[in-house]
Amino acid sequence: MNICILGGGNLGTLVMGDIGRRKDISVRLLTSRPDDWNHIIEVCDNDGIFKYSGRVDIISSNPEEVISDADIIISTLPSYMFNRTMQKIKPFLKAGVWIGMMPGNGGSECYCKELIESGCTLFGFQRVYGIARIKEYGKSVYDLGKKKELFIGAIPSCNTTDVCKVIEDLFNVKCNPLANYLHVALTPANPILHTARLYEMFHNYSEGVYWEKMISFYTEWTDETSTILLACDEEVQTLCRRLATVDLKRVGFVKEYFGAETPHQMTAKISNMISLKNIQSPMIVTEEGYIPDFKSRYFMEDFPFGLCIIKSFSEIVGVEIPLIDKILMWFEKVTGVEYYVDGKFEGKDLKNLPLPQNFGINSPEDIIAYYR
Repeated sequence: MNICILGGGNLGTLVMGDIGRRKDISVRLLTSRPDDWNHIIEVCDNDGIFKYSGRVDIISSNPEEVISDADIIISTLPSYMFNRTMQKIKPFLKAGVWIGMMPGNGGSECYCKELIESGCTLFGFQRVYGIARIKEYGKSVYDLGKKKELFIGAIPSCNTTDVCKVIEDLFNVKCNPLANYLHVALTPANPILHTARLYEMFHNYSEGVYWEKMISFYTEWTDETSTILLACDEEVQTLCRRLATVDLKRVGFVKEYFGAETPHQMTAKISNMISLKNIQSPMIVTEEGYIPDFKSRYFMEDFPFGLCIIKSFSEIVGVEIPLIDKILMWFEKVTGVEYYVDGKFEGKDLKNLPLPQNFGINSPEDIIAYYR
């Protein structure tokens, strides 16, 4: 089996180190920096102690060299890079290829509408299968902890069980098939986890405001953030309840995922997760102090390709989500994009996002039909 990885960041490097151990798997990497990569990827534990290594057989910036015979493609790219990359590789895709996203939210399934109609299978991980940090780019990675089980959805949904069997064997971890890809598309993981934290930290920021030190994103988590997070989670649950014709009980709601009922419990859970303890906030240092980095992946991905997608589904089914609106309007203010016009979700900067309405999905019936 030939598997091509899109994205050589933290997660992509760990994926290659893991599946590259298999002698019956040929791993390929599409990267803009092929000369910076070794063919052997070392995986280390949190203390930097070597655990194992995996082999990447072909490393190239030329899509034809790594895509044309790939049976499975797994993208770990940021959502804002996915469509541009897909346009480059589309001419070289095998008929019937499986295309996977880790994680699977971010609207990528809309970008792949034509490919699904032509016979490709799209699948998405409800959440990433582990936490990783690059040790040395193109050479080694820290494995900070992996999930004990995975949840996967596919389009068409009739292929989900087959996908789970292959992924379970590939990663040696239990894979649970989800009845519908909506369970992946609407999972409020990073789209509300990151945005709630960013809003709480920076909503009072203005030019000339500085922080004396870098803020730890998770270990300094606050009850105020948890309150916002739980309220956003409830808004997503309300959206899912409105789509009553689809059983969405296995959407990975934050409250259930962390096992926390109150803000204080949520703060205790998140701030004490060992795998997240060294993750810093998206901030940059200046001569005067630290300021938010509005060009970081946290901002470029989780608002336009996270909250906007949740908002677009709420528009279709007629559910009000006032707190998410408030957070998105703050994002508009600090980044200069236009999502709302006179309070309506119809700004000019929505037209290029993978929102269902931009792909002819305009009613609950359209949603059910597409994600079937």
